Amino acid sequence: MPRTRDREPTRRGFLAVAAGAPWVIAASALGGPGRSAPSDRVTVGCIGVGGRGTGNMQTFLHASQVVAVCDPQEARRDAARSTAERHYSELMAKGTYKGCAAYRDFRELVARDDIDAVSVCTPDHWHALIAIAAAKSGKDVFCEKPLSLTVAEGRAICNAVRRYGRVFQHGTQRRSEGNFAFACELVRNGRIGKLHTVRVSSEPSHPCPNDPPTPVPAGFDYDLWLGPAPRVPYSPRRVRTPFWYWIADYTIGFISGQGVHFTDVAQWGLGADATGPVVPAPSRRMG
Repeated sequence: MPRTRDREPTRRGFLAVAAGAPWVIAASALGGPGRSAPSDRVTVGCIGVGGRGTGNMQTFLHASQVVAVCDPQEARRDAARSTAERHYSELMAKGTYKGCAAYRDFRELVARDDIDAVSVCTPDHWHALIAIAAAKSGKDVFCEKPLSLTVAEGRAICNAVRRYGRVFQHGTQRRSEGNFAFACELVRNGRIGKLHTVRVSSEPSHPCPNDPPTPVPAGFDYDLWLGPAPRVPYSPRRVRTPFWYWIADYTIGFISGQGVHFTDVAQWGLGADATGPVVPAPSRRMG
């Protein structure tokens, strides 16, 4: 059964501010008279703390309270833990923040019942499994884009979120940025005139050259990084952004990973969020 908390409205509202840029964070996140105390903020675990994951974590540090980080690379998780503890150093001194735990395996993090939500910023091939495990354990989820490798995986995430009554946000951060909101309002209100054509473009994927196999670095659980992907020898570029973004075992491509932002804003500007294909288009015979 999903956990219930007396601060449910706060938990349900945090993703909207946490996923955007720091300047859109609600004032209540800072504490003070009539505001939530830092010790009562939403608790977050950050799974995947590479470049993008660490960037998102920096925002969560202000909008919530990061109490755990996870990454199969020891250096990354240790750096993320140190960043969190430096940020909360005053709270640690007061005893209202107990420190940030660092985990190699995400299953240890999601098993904690004192974490309200998780941020999933791993390579794409892990998104579905982690998001479903988090929802099943009673946690709300922010998951980076693209949502999953397949439509079936995406549906499985949706089903799990509904089944366990969780809050889920996909990583389309432009929804939280004022300039995009303003532009979409202009379009929807007819300020640019009659809209007749929308074109969306994105940088394509690129080939990823083969690297010769090399020894796995100390402190890196490469088998865990691969997870559900095929077992292949380690090479540095295979696990480094942006190169893994161009390997089909780990992603569906840069067009989906980056292009989702452009298509999402187009849908937003059109006021077409609730629309989309529901049945295959009928075939037409020429003649």
